[in-house]
Amino acid sequence: MTQPFTHDVPPQRVVFAPGAVESVADEAERLGLSRALVVATPGSGARLGARVLDLLGRRAAGLHAQAVIHVPRPVAAAGLKAAKDAEADGLVAVGGGSAIGLAKAIAHESGLPILAVPTTYAGSEVTAIFGISEGERKRVDRDVRVLPRTILYDPDLTLGLPPAVTAASGMNAVAHCVEALWVPRRTPVTTALATEALRLFVAQLPRAVAEGRDRAARGDCLAAAWLAGASLAAGNGLHHKLAHVLGGFGLPHAETHAVVLPHVARFNLAGCPEAAERLRAVFGGRDPADALAAMVSGFPVPQRLRELGFDRGKIDAAAAEVAAATITAPRPVTAGDVRRLLEAAY
Repeated sequence: MTQPFTHDVPPQRVVFAPGAVESVADEAERLGLSRALVVATPGSGARLGARVLDLLGRRAAGLHAQAVIHVPRPVAAAGLKAAKDAEADGLVAVGGGSAIGLAKAIAHESGLPILAVPTTYAGSEVTAIFGISEGERKRVDRDVRVLPRTILYDPDLTLGLPPAVTAASGMNAVAHCVEALWVPRRTPVTTALATEALRLFVAQLPRAVAEGRDRAARGDCLAAAWLAGASLAAGNGLHHKLAHVLGGFGLPHAETHAVVLPHVARFNLAGCPEAAERLRAVFGGRDPADALAAMVSGFPVPQRLRELGFDRGKIDAAAAEVAAATITAPRPVTAGDVRRLLEAAY
């Protein structure tokens, strides 16, 4: 029998099309924005941000290209100041999880609406989840005010993603899907979203990594990223808690997802036969943890936590922090469990 559930998702407009970025001014107008601050990362993000600034025309309030991974508190404060100084009435977040994460941090404090133009498969644009890091801790929270009101998905903006970034970002999204299958608050909708996203990623992510200009593969992966992000409405569990805790120690978010996912899957699927069965179907009958490990090993991404620069001496601290979250589903998690998992991933 289907387990009891409550499905409560706030409204969000999604525009998916090659060249969708060209309609950013129209979508800003639809949101009632007259002074939109464009938020991006330095470098290539800033170049795309400048293009979006030009497309916004008279509706642009300026470009703030200072986003960095994990949104350190001083970066969030500087972003909020930039929005206030520009007298912005909205934000256009252009880029991956770092840019969208900074826009969310600004929106959390200011209430400004966000229009997101994602260029990776991170999925942050679909959720009300945001995080801010300080020292070796990353605080993660939910606030419906940070959920982007509109998303412009333009597959053409992903054609230049390098293979390593494509692979790591894609495995980040795959992790959203896998975790959505075992969290207690899953619903028939989130399960269906996660399953279809996984089907697309298994078929198309290797193609997108091998041939970045494959527009069909890129389009399917971007659509899958949206579905994967939407599946996060069911909430997070052990895997995402680990990723956020390790992010507090300075590890890159997407690559950490890729390294840790097969190990968490092997641990958690022992307590959730329903998720294991669904994953076996997606992977053609193979053991899900083995299949996920094979995916990662076939991509040009780090394979171990030590390759990401993780200090083995921090394992006990990380294990204690994860255990303090008292995760019980689909299996109770102790500090010893987390320690063994991190040792294996190391």
